[in-house]
Amino acid sequence: MVFLEDKNLDMRRYNAPTLCTEVAATFVGDNGESPANRYICVYPVGDTCQSISPLNQCCDPITYPFLFPRGECSWNTGMEHVEERRTAKRTRVTQLQYYAYRLSQRNGFSILHNSELLEDICKHGIFGTVLAYIYVIEFQKRGLPHAQILQTLDSESKIRTKDDIDKFVSAELPDPCTDLRLFQIATKCMVHSPCGTININYPCMRDGQCCKNFPKQFKDDTEENVNGYPIYRRRATEPVQVGKYSIYNRWVVPYNPWLLKKFNAHINVEVCASVKSVKYLYKYVYKGHDAASVKIQKEGALDHDEILSFVEGRYVSAPEAMWRLNEFNLSHKSHTVVRLAVHLPQQQPIVYQDGQEAQAIERAALRKTTLTSWFELNKNDPSPHNISYSDIPQHYVFDKSTTNWKKRQCGGQNVIGRLPVVRILRYSFPNPFDSISN
Repeated sequence: MVFLEDKNLDMRRYNAPTLCTEVAATFVGDNGESPANRYICVYPVGDTCQSISPLNQCCDPITYPFLFPRGECSWNTGMEHVEERRTAKRTRVTQLQYYAYRLSQRNGFSILHNSELLEDICKHGIFGTVLAYIYVIEFQKRGLPHAQILQTLDSESKIRTKDDIDKFVSAELPDPCTDLRLFQIATKCMVHSPCGTININYPCMRDGQCCKNFPKQFKDDTEENVNGYPIYRRRATEPVQVGKYSIYNRWVVPYNPWLLKKFNAHINVEVCASVKSVKYLYKYVYKGHDAASVKIQKEGALDHDEILSFVEGRYVSAPEAMWRLNEFNLSHKSHTVVRLAVHLPQQQPIVYQDGQEAQAIERAALRKTTLTSWFELNKNDPSPHNISYSDIPQHYVFDKSTTNWKKRQCGGQNVIGRLPVVRILRYSFPNPFDSISN
């Protein structure tokens, strides 16, 4: 099995393995989901092939003997929760809960890392491999999990001037005489090219150019909002010798000194002054699952099917697998934004298909918008009279099926009402009495 590198693919999803070895799995499925059906065949001694269900409690001990060294049964559909974990909605153990429990480390013991268990397994010659729709492979690592975080500061803490930018973000190498530890971390973690030159093998390269626009130009002073981002100060100081390479400020990735010393890791910090930052964040979060383009070939074989040799697969690394087993959030949004309609009487937007304009108008006449429903709410109920239209989602929920506002039961503190910008044009008309006075 060979992983293919194609610059025509989205490298945020098909990024090539690097750094060190890792165990991972690839499989072919729809929309990144694992196949619903698996075919598992067992060959009993002296008998013909028999198929068993993946839900069979004997399936896992056969497939993963490391996890079941004594041949005990695994999860089954009838496994019930213990009394203290049983609820009205959930009385039985799910597969996810079962495997998370089996693989977790408790009191310093992990079934995957216990040396005595592995020694006992090897002594008795118990070993097994997985041959199903999943390919388990060991190769170079694709990279560590990371986060993309967009923070909105309150009005008193907003970064407004270039002096504020220089206070929080630096794109220069620190002085080793002033802060040696910060210098060591910055040269290790925040230099885009460790050798100080363009490397055509870097994943950021597109047609011989760095897509991140490194090396940057020298700049004596920070320049504020340029296409949504500042141009940070990068003074043309003497290069710094790091190992056998000379590094200039042109190669430094922007960072926050406090965060860098706190976490001793690559933390890129940018000051965002445009909606582009939000677009970038959502594009990154919803880019899709990790994928792999692989080629299956047999050494020395000349006769093979070219089409079937290439597989478009879903890629699951060990960190992602454990993250999902522990039911950690893959993404998180702190607030719900409710878009509120603003329009003139009988001028609300209508969506229709060609030739169905009359039907669309009839439907719109029977349905209220968030604005017209708010008027009706205030007409019939005195409770929301002191609540502005933009704040109404914090206290009421708009039911799209009935197009009515209903009293909210909980969660109002995490709801934001969003109003579109309305521009009011003011016209200046001549005073008709001016001609009389003149």
